[in-house]
Amino acid sequence: MGTGKLLLKVPSTLRFVMDGEMPSYLLAKDFILHILGEITVSGGTYKSMEFVGSTVESLNMEERMTLCNMVVEAGGKNGVVPADSTTYKYLEDKTSVAFEPVYSDENARFLSEYRLDVSKLEPVVAKPHSPDNRALVRECKDVKIDRVYIGSCTGGKTQDFLAAAKVFLASGKKVKVPTFLVPATQKVWMDIYTLPVPESGGKTCSQIFEEAGCNTPASPTCGACVGGPRDIYARMNEPQVCVSTTNRNFPGRMGHKDGQIYLASPYTAAASAFTGFVTDPREFLQ
Repeated sequence: MGTGKLLLKVPSTLRFVMDGEMPSYLLAKDFILHILGEITVSGGTYKSMEFVGSTVESLNMEERMTLCNMVVEAGGKNGVVPADSTTYKYLEDKTSVAFEPVYSDENARFLSEYRLDVSKLEPVVAKPHSPDNRALVRECKDVKIDRVYIGSCTGGKTQDFLAAAKVFLASGKKVKVPTFLVPATQKVWMDIYTLPVPESGGKTCSQIFEEAGCNTPASPTCGACVGGPRDIYARMNEPQVCVSTTNRNFPGRMGHKDGQIYLASPYTAAASAFTGFVTDPREFLQ
């Protein structure tokens, strides 16, 4: 305050180059959980994490948001996807204010560069009690679960619910465990009730969820993702096992300190709801 200046440390950058054809059973949540397993929850401390490559360019904005949302789980300062036509299209009805995109210099130096061939990746989860405790979903097939939670800023976007609905539609079965649906915003809640799911014959997500026996989609909230008081919707008040699309699985994160949280993509969460076990979505999507 005495100088009128604020000291800011410019973070170094970790660059993640992701190429290869994206398998139909993977989502951005699988990518970021894979990366966390590689660099750990401290591997990005006070660093910028930049995601580039043909796979990233093919992702819609909400999937890009999933990548950038979870860099904080690695200690990251921020997550960056270079602006492109997808970005500009997304912003058309969001703002009329002029803006100028900023990109890494052509001769920029990166602290580290990681390359991923996503065509060789498999669905993954983060086992209790850390987002970097990575395991292949198929390695956890014997883990019996008590509930599924699809929601939060990371896993409660419109595209996340459309992905879950795709699995529910492919199965045509009833869920075997309580399945909680918590949209991130009011717009997402509206989309659940109004947007037709592709190849569903015009059905909305809400109709598909109801047919599958899921709980009625809740009002937008952080919900059980932050634990909170015992009366928070879908809070874990008992030491249960949950597959969740949220971003953190530390002890007590969703309520009970002895709860077991497996972080997963909406595909994996929906597949697990049908079996009552941690389940590879390829069982329903191939």
